[in-house]
Amino acid sequence: MRIVCQITRFMRMQYGYGFGRDLSELLKQDIKRGRILTLLSIQIRAVMTHGSLKIALIYEFREAYKALGYSDVDCNRFEVGEAANHIAAVLKKLGHEVVLIPDIHSLVKRLANGEGSTWDLAFNTTEGLHGLAREGQVPALLEAYQIPFTFSDAATMALCLDKGRTKMVLEHFNVPTAPFAVIHFNHTHGKAQVSLDEILSMVRMSRHSETLLTQYPLFAKPLAEGSSKGIGTSNKIKSIESLCEVVNSLRKSSPSSLGVLIEKYLPGREFTVGILGTGEDAWVVGVDEIVWCSNGSTKSNPETVEYTTEKSKSVEDWAGEADEIKVGRDDQEADLACRTALRAWTVLRCRDGGRVDIRMDGSSGSPVAHVMESIISLGF
Repeated sequence: MRIVCQITRFMRMQYGYGFGRDLSELLKQDIKRGRILTLLSIQIRAVMTHGSLKIALIYEFREAYKALGYSDVDCNRFEVGEAANHIAAVLKKLGHEVVLIPDIHSLVKRLANGEGSTWDLAFNTTEGLHGLAREGQVPALLEAYQIPFTFSDAATMALCLDKGRTKMVLEHFNVPTAPFAVIHFNHTHGKAQVSLDEILSMVRMSRHSETLLTQYPLFAKPLAEGSSKGIGTSNKIKSIESLCEVVNSLRKSSPSSLGVLIEKYLPGREFTVGILGTGEDAWVVGVDEIVWCSNGSTKSNPETVEYTTEKSKSVEDWAGEADEIKVGRDDQEADLACRTALRAWTVLRCRDGGRVDIRMDGSSGSPVAHVMESIISLGF
């Protein structure tokens, strides 16, 4: 069974929805307007002999996890769960039966009692909580029980959460990605600080060590986090003297990440590319540019961008600091970003729908699109 999922982020790009609009409200409005097959956030086509499916909608509801004893900090990453009722309403409008599963514990119990055998499809929106493979945990369970599900498989989910390994795969397939090194913390337990010598030793293991140690600024981010956790102005490294301080700060603020990714800072334009489909059938549904505001006017000014992705991915209200602008493919840099994103999507074996974030680097004299991140689920 081949599933094609059209997701909120990409329909907002294609139809011009503003970034500041609430996901739940969008779904409510579209349902009321009856624009189910064109403007709705989700459209499922199933190649089956019958038209109605029994779909398990697996999501992460904050209150369900809090009732299980999880902390507010643990639950802060859950963004999609609040819209589950509206997603379910869309699926029901399309004629499907929906089973709501608000947490992984409920999923495990239902699978153990054999309920999974009654599902035609699982609609997975989960991110997971613990471990470097957390985004692959629900897909792995579904694979074990041979239940078809939406979005990428467990292997791809786990790969793309680990930014270092993702970049290694991209490099292998000659997909442009910024020069990088990985600083692992698995040997530093019990230490208050990771020394500069230890950090430099790990940087020198990278094939890009000469570039990283001689061409500043650099940019550091948690190795395996999403939603811009751990990202701020201090992540921009302007000299070797600040390298140790930034790495240790990230180690403290993002302990679950187990490492830090250090990259060459890219000063060019930033795009986010929405993609639907799988393999050769994948296609770009839309591309937006993150345009930063300077002196009251909206323009792309690399000098005002002290850090990448925090404002553009973690908040809805940019308070006049930036806009997300729909860009046409007639823009040469946007077109290059789309082609690079689609290539990355294919080599990472992403499935159904997601987005790829691209940053341009014009320091070499001509723009080069570098993959920053791949989000391969119902992400924002």
